[in-house]
Amino acid sequence: MTDNDSFRVTKTQQALAATLVDDSRPASGAKRPSHHDLSKLPDVGDLVGNQYRLVRLLGQGMFGKVYVAERVDVPEHRVALKMMPKEVYAGRNVERELVMLAAAGHPNVVQLKDHGATDKFVWLTMPVYEGETLAERLERGPLDLKEAYEIFLPIARGVEALHTAGLRHQDLKPENIFLARFAGRLHPIILDLGVAAERASTFVAGTILYGAPEQIDALHATVKMTVSEKIDTYGLAATLLLSLVGPENFPGTHSKSRDEIAEAQQERATQPLRRDALPDLRGAPRRQLREAFCRWLALEAESRSSTGEMAEELDVLLAKERAAAAAERRRVAKQKAMLRRFRVVVAALLVAALGLVGYAYSKRKTLALANELARAKTEGAQQFDKLETCVASHRIAEHDTAECKALRARDQADFKQTLEGFTRTGSGEQGDCAKQIMTFSTRVRVCEDGMATATKNCAAEKERITVDWTTRAGQLVAEREEQKKQIEVRATEISQLNSELDKARAETKACLSRVADNPYVEPTGAAPAAGPPRASAPAPSAAPPAPAPSATAPPQPPPTQPPAPPPTTAPAAPPAPPAQTEPAPIKKEKET
Repeated sequence: MTDNDSFRVTKTQQALAATLVDDSRPASGAKRPSHHDLSKLPDVGDLVGNQYRLVRLLGQGMFGKVYVAERVDVPEHRVALKMMPKEVYAGRNVERELVMLAAAGHPNVVQLKDHGATDKFVWLTMPVYEGETLAERLERGPLDLKEAYEIFLPIARGVEALHTAGLRHQDLKPENIFLARFAGRLHPIILDLGVAAERASTFVAGTILYGAPEQIDALHATVKMTVSEKIDTYGLAATLLLSLVGPENFPGTHSKSRDEIAEAQQERATQPLRRDALPDLRGAPRRQLREAFCRWLALEAESRSSTGEMAEELDVLLAKERAAAAAERRRVAKQKAMLRRFRVVVAALLVAALGLVGYAYSKRKTLALANELARAKTEGAQQFDKLETCVASHRIAEHDTAECKALRARDQADFKQTLEGFTRTGSGEQGDCAKQIMTFSTRVRVCEDGMATATKNCAAEKERITVDWTTRAGQLVAEREEQKKQIEVRATEISQLNSELDKARAETKACLSRVADNPYVEPTGAAPAAGPPRASAPAPSAAPPAPAPSATAPPQPPPTQPPAPPPTTAPAAPPAPPAQTEPAPIKKEKET
């Protein structure tokens, strides 16, 4: 990755926290992270799930939107409704993950009240809390060690409950930790379960600045990778480090590329506490806290603590307070030892004073010794006054300690009562969810029965249509074969007629040829000769034949000359040509 590769920050509110998106050029073959189209999601005034009307927008991020919504039947009941496009859950079992989130049931995890899905988006509802996010609290300055312990111990227990339910959060950061207030008491809650996934799921999301090394590798990988729940340990530890040292001493705050993020992760794993960070923490408490952060922010997931182990190790935040308490106990013990020594000194002084008195009496200096004894008594009284002051201070310290223990016991009892209340509430909600699941299962079973009946009817109809189509196809094939036979018969008849026609034409042509070659036959319709032919020989061998009768020529009168002798032989006239052929008239010049 080059130095020009950069990240882009998108900010949201509450359940949709600020997310750092890598817009750098991915490796060859990899695709850029997709930004989902949120314009198709419902807006203010629309109805979701047939019972929630959107009132106002709380926040918007890369994966979806969060609205304040009210129930149509009970407008006073308002919830935070989150919507995400359906493609966010591509390849994931939406219903299974939502049921697992609802079954997590921990007081420090946002409660999933209702959920649903359409063909375009998935929606879920959560309570609306009063308070502020950890990010808003950090704008006023870093947390002290005790405040950090009170916030992150419940959060670690909540993340542990998610892991026990088979889920991982994947996006722990200050914007996703909400500091709710109940009756004036602080109650941390984990928000934004929209990117939570099952333990074996290959879906990976998160914020680069707080992400574990293997989580960032999975976000930029060209193939699907699986990660463990220990990415949540890293995200929670990074959030804790930022909350204690502030952004100016947090490694990676100003990182602009993956290389700089990798350098920051290396620094967190080896030197998490910079020299300027936590200047009041010195000695063994500082060393213990640094070693704990090195375990929580280890580069290898195998070397990293689980969230349950981290919750147990968070006592390191109270090391300074425990050291101060131990120093106070040592101071009180030292005062008691000084008191005992003072009593011995006073007793010795009294003995010495008595000795001096006896010596004075013996030396007849009673008055001087009396004055000395009075002065010693005065000093002893003063010392006793100081001693009583020390004893009173010790009693006050013991009283304060007792009050502190009583307050702590009362806080533990209140927390236990609150936890039991949340547990009972969660059990009731689980029962409601189980009833809804049974109802939905019954509906699915009815739909499956209806689908089976419809499938059976469709199969019967298909079989009937297939039989009808087969019968009709057979009839059409038979009709086509019959028509083909008729066509063959007609073709045979036409061929015979053509043969007969050719034969008749040949015969006609032959007849016409014979007529043309016969000198004694006049063409049909020719006019008779004007007179008897002139003889070209002394005695003609034969007289010309009489002209053939014509249908159109009028009858000729008999000749006036004597009849010529009949010819010995006369050729017969040829048969008339066929009626369908009308030969053209033939002109013949007779030789004289």
